[in-house]
Amino acid sequence: MSKIKQKAAEEEVLEFKPAKPQGDAEVSIEGGDDKYTALQAQYIRLQADFENFKKRNMSTASTMYASGISDVIIEILPVMDYLDMAIMAQRDEEQRKGIELVKNAFTSALEKFGVSEMDPYEEQFDPNLHEAVMKVEVEGKSGLVVEVVKKGYQKDGKILRHPTVVVAE
Repeated sequence: MSKIKQKAAEEEVLEFKPAKPQGDAEVSIEGGDDKYTALQAQYIRLQADFENFKKRNMSTASTMYASGISDVIIEILPVMDYLDMAIMAQRDEEQRKGIELVKNAFTSALEKFGVSEMDPYEEQFDPNLHEAVMKVEVEGKSGLVVEVVKKGYQKDGKILRHPTVVVAE
């Protein structure tokens, strides 16, 4: 035998063996699959819960935004009534035109938010849509709205304020 081969045979070969984990950290190969599957299922459930939370949160936020806009608009509607009264009471034509310009600006701003006036004049009275304050006798117009005392407004099909009307008997 050559000296190199003899020296290699005399040397001790060392093997690397990883140390076993101590205490609770010990995981067997068979139990690892079950634990992995359980953690994966839990992760998927958490993802689904989070997605549901985001959808719910978006829905709630949009509802609150729409409700806030409606509340602000309802507070502005009396201003529209005052502008109408000022227009009717104004004798000076130039001042009347100025007030009408302000009213038109308010009207166009409300229209941008989907608000429209309800004009029930000579329509059939509907207690779900109109608020009657008086009945008058008018020949041939029984059940019709004959006068609008206060205008009504709606936003996207939802009534913000019912029109106050006089109904024919």
